[in-house]
Amino acid sequence: MRVLIAGMVVLLAMAMSSELASTAGRLQKTATVKDGVFTTGQAARGRERYEATCQRCHGADLTGGAGRSLTGVVFLRDWTGLTLDGLFERMQSMPPDGSETLSGDAYVDIISYVLERNGFPSGSAELSSARLSEVTVEGEDGPGVVPNFALVRVVGCLTGSESDGWQLLDSSPVVRATDPTPSSGDGLSEAQGIPLGEDAFELLYVFPSPANYIGHKVETKGLLIRAEDDNPDSVDSLNVTAVQSLSESCES
Repeated sequence: MRVLIAGMVVLLAMAMSSELASTAGRLQKTATVKDGVFTTGQAARGRERYEATCQRCHGADLTGGAGRSLTGVVFLRDWTGLTLDGLFERMQSMPPDGSETLSGDAYVDIISYVLERNGFPSGSAELSSARLSEVTVEGEDGPGVVPNFALVRVVGCLTGSESDGWQLLDSSPVVRATDPTPSSGDGLSEAQGIPLGEDAFELLYVFPSPANYIGHKVETKGLLIRAEDDNPDSVDSLNVTAVQSLSESCES
């Protein structure tokens, strides 16, 4: 009996350990920049690297110049809802002329400095390149709020005309996009699987004309322009960068 009980205790402990590990893994994969994902020492190294290689384009205070601002409203608008690997890839492409390249660890240090300058807390463990895809940028409004003027993707039913303007009806909720062009490959397959929703959008500056897609289920990408809060009859708009048909029918 003692052997049986001991065996049961071991199995229970193993099960609890497995569950805790699983829970820890889930928590790790849902980390945000508010969770202390870098250290102060790492941010200090990042500052030195930033000042040596990035400051001339993005400014001593990170507010931009020849390069885009890496702080404040602009930073959150560009990156809220996206994971840090996207920022890492963008940094790797800088400067555009390819005159300087850094190691992967150096870019991660610079990201840590950028996060610190944006007021996000440090933690006890350094940020690693392996964790970048697991950490989401999130502002004060939380992860579910896509900032105004962000590049987004929606799927909906195209209606309207050249004279009266174009609209998306029965649209899915907006999600962040990183590529303004029509989705392809896995991205296209993902778009085709998105169900229609209950939102509506005005489409602005649509070129070329999407007239051939009237009544189609379409993927639309563009810059989100939120409606004024004091006008209950207005709807959000998209300054369109791409429209493509996903299905000739809005029934699918």
